[in-house]
Amino acid sequence: MGFTSPVSGNHSIRMQNKKWMWITPSGVPRYNLQEKDLVRVNLETSKIIGRLKPSIEWHMHTSIYKRLRKVNAIMHTHSPYTLGVATSAVDEFQHILEEAKIVVGNPVIISNKPSGSTELAKTVSRAFGQPHEEVRAVIIRNHGVVTVGNNIHQARAVVESLEEWAKIWAITKLFGGPKYVFDECKTL
Repeated sequence: MGFTSPVSGNHSIRMQNKKWMWITPSGVPRYNLQEKDLVRVNLETSKIIGRLKPSIEWHMHTSIYKRLRKVNAIMHTHSPYTLGVATSAVDEFQHILEEAKIVVGNPVIISNKPSGSTELAKTVSRAFGQPHEEVRAVIIRNHGVVTVGNNIHQARAVVESLEEWAKIWAITKLFGGPKYVFDECKTL
């Protein structure tokens, strides 16, 4: 759907026992991805099982699952409109679309850290753990979008809704910017 290139982005699901996750492998084009290519990672010991290497962002997925016990799926994409909005001179992601506000909630925008680093993993998982607020999307400037859900379908719905929101926001900028806004998202 244009949210990633064939070898970018990554997705994971937590297994029912809450101790393991399945994650997409590193370097395998998504159009060639098969079930046998998925990699299993123990969320407590970091033991890796599979014939391929897990995504470079497996630390980030593990960190989020440890912080958010209710989350069972994570998607990391490079959604072009969402990143365009987050990396522009604008410091806020304005609520202009009611359905997106319901599905996405209040996305948090954070600064980028090196891909695959424990620093990025900690920064993203902390952003999801904002007190008094249910965060379903973290936008990493100059990098990508991370969404969470109870299942892969919910995590995907957040990605899709956020990207639609960003497209509409970009179109409003052509006409002088949004005039009718619900409220502003938090920028860290």
